[in-house]
Amino acid sequence: MTPTPTPDDPTPPPTTTTTSSEQSPPRLPVQTHHCRFCNHLLLATTRSVSSLPRRKDPAKDGALILPLPRDNSTADEDEEEPTSSQAQSSKKQKHYTILLSTTIPDRKHTLVRREDGFEKRLFLRCGRCRVVMGYFLDEVHFGGKSAGAEGEDEDAEKARVVYLLPGALVETGVMMGDELEKVVKGLDREWVGWLEG
Repeated sequence: MTPTPTPDDPTPPPTTTTTSSEQSPPRLPVQTHHCRFCNHLLLATTRSVSSLPRRKDPAKDGALILPLPRDNSTADEDEEEPTSSQAQSSKKQKHYTILLSTTIPDRKHTLVRREDGFEKRLFLRCGRCRVVMGYFLDEVHFGGKSAGAEGEDEDAEKARVVYLLPGALVETGVMMGDELEKVVKGLDREWVGWLEG
């Protein structure tokens, strides 16, 4: 027979819950992004896409540079905030980005002519409407190593980023809010600037 609890029994102290929450860092919010043209879900990330760095000249597209996690790790090495002590930095959660399977890469690379030469890109397309939403650069742009050289995989993983075309994605929260029309007009200006550049 199991004893029944009485009102005099003490409840577990709340400090055990507080202690465990202090040890685990607060979770970074996950933002989901959709195709701007057909609203198909394409990307989930803990990073703010609007605050990502952009490609500079001679790259005229102004693409947003979104780091992707290495295949052998669970998150990017970038932390939310740098800290001075080792104990605090180990508690910070690391950023993570997932290109969903609804994002389809082209089968072959495309050569893009630029003022300073050529660029070999692998375009990423929306799985529903097939509009280009971003691209990967070929490994030839990131190193001077020949194919099959030792350490090539490590360098390729360090340079693993996706370049998102400006105006190609809309955040889920914006789609549901009242600001959609204003945001879409801003995205249209970005696409026009990209086409003229």
